[in-house]
Amino acid sequence: MKYLIKTVCKVKPKRIVLMTMLCLCYLPNAIAATQDELEARIALLEQKLLALSQESNDLKKQVIESNKQLAQLNNHLQKQQIVINNQKKALKNSQKAVLTKQQPPSNPTQISNNQIVLVNTPKADIVLGENPPEKRSFTLAEFKDYIKDEIGFSYNGYFRGGWSTSSNGKPKNYAEGALGRFGNEYGGWYDLVFKQKIYDQDGRRVDTIVMIDGNVATNKAAGLFNTQDDNLMQFSDIYLETKGFVPSFPDAKLWVGKHSLPYNEIQMLDWKTQKTPAGGGIGVENLKVGIGAFDVALVRADVNVKSKKGVAKIDSNGNEIIQHKKEEVDLNELEIRYRDIPLWKDATLGVNARYSAPNKSKIQDNVSVKNAWLGSFVLRQNKFFGGFNQFTLQTATNSVASQLANINTNNPEFASNSDNDYIGTHTGGKAYRFVSEGEAYLSNDIIVAHALALTSGNDVYSYDLNRPHADFTSFKSAIRPAYIWDTYNQSGVELGYFRQKNKVKNKTYVEEGYKTTLYHSFKVGKSILSSRPDIRFYVSYIEALQNDISKFDFNGKDHQISFGVQTEVWF
Repeated sequence: MKYLIKTVCKVKPKRIVLMTMLCLCYLPNAIAATQDELEARIALLEQKLLALSQESNDLKKQVIESNKQLAQLNNHLQKQQIVINNQKKALKNSQKAVLTKQQPPSNPTQISNNQIVLVNTPKADIVLGENPPEKRSFTLAEFKDYIKDEIGFSYNGYFRGGWSTSSNGKPKNYAEGALGRFGNEYGGWYDLVFKQKIYDQDGRRVDTIVMIDGNVATNKAAGLFNTQDDNLMQFSDIYLETKGFVPSFPDAKLWVGKHSLPYNEIQMLDWKTQKTPAGGGIGVENLKVGIGAFDVALVRADVNVKSKKGVAKIDSNGNEIIQHKKEEVDLNELEIRYRDIPLWKDATLGVNARYSAPNKSKIQDNVSVKNAWLGSFVLRQNKFFGGFNQFTLQTATNSVASQLANINTNNPEFASNSDNDYIGTHTGGKAYRFVSEGEAYLSNDIIVAHALALTSGNDVYSYDLNRPHADFTSFKSAIRPAYIWDTYNQSGVELGYFRQKNKVKNKTYVEEGYKTTLYHSFKVGKSILSSRPDIRFYVSYIEALQNDISKFDFNGKDHQISFGVQTEVWF
């Protein structure tokens, strides 16, 4: 009986009620039955209750097992969803940089991070009932370029400037065109270029271009434009450029206005081997003929010439002086270049010629202006030890040859200065020049840039001495080895040396000097000549060993130690 009571207690209430009712129904029979029958019935009832309890336990185990299986299935589904989401994300990222065609929405919208959708068919071209216009997707960078090209306006330029001082008062730059400009220039030069597209259809394009350049003195707070403080500004270019208007030459550029063929600058010495300042002209560039390309330009560059006839005047002291009036003489310059001639792997050759032709009027017999030639061969070797090297061989006559005799700026210009003055006596003098410029990576961490110029001439006018019939020879050099710490840091030294000898009427004048500049540079890119912006911290020592030609001094001394920081940037 004890076992029976224990078993009954484990049975659920509903079953207890059922058992109670059964007992009540069978109570009369039970009373009448014998003791053996009663015990037999109780034993049978116990067996049935045990069977019901076993079934309940089995059902409970099945429920628990089912719950475990459902939990495992749910966990597996979650892992699969994570994999699918990652695959979708990777696919979306791979499509960001790819230009794809897709059905357009009702309005241009941003369809994903860093991706823009545009409709490229003008509204005027959409006809009702036709298919909707095609749409293209762009990355954000591509979208910016698209907008820039669609609007057609661009603004870019260049500037340099910084802080400097010296151990002996105001720092002075000396022969930067011969020793190298690094640590030897203290101005703030700038170029600003504005370009606006005004037509672009059927393979023809027209742009207007304006370039402003000048200098901002960095030694004074005021920057008012005036020549006394070296604050200058000029409109160096104002012209119209077209493409697709030259028959049979769809890639040729035709321009008209104040412009010239491109300059070629020797960066480390800050002068040009090719430069033709122009008042106005016409030019065609990129005429693909044969194995190369032709550039040709005809420009105006009038000069002021002092008259031979003088006018006598009396000065304040009562002395008679002779003044010579300046007259403006028409000057036209024709320049032809045949470039990009392939030689061997990664090497090209260019052949350039320029003729400067004065055009005096019939009443200008009292002025003398000589024509001048400039001829050049340009050999460029790209991928030269990871960099490049360019060699230029030139010859010039008369006033252009005289420019090559300058200690500092050696631009091959016809006029003697920025005021367009033609001065001196020119009697057919000639000059020859060989220039080398480039940079090379000696290893992954060491780069070397250089600029060298060997020049000689005879019977030229010396603008430095203001003497005619001068013979000269000169050697100018700057070399800059640097250690590349990483993409943003370089440390190095620039070494410069020059020597020039002028001989006039058996008298020899010698100018000689050297420069050492130690620096560390914060920059973007590993190249010295082709990566900007650049922030340079430097200390520079310059000494003039001989100064017979320039009579230059550093505030009473023959040497200077300067300190400074300079930035240079293209944008």
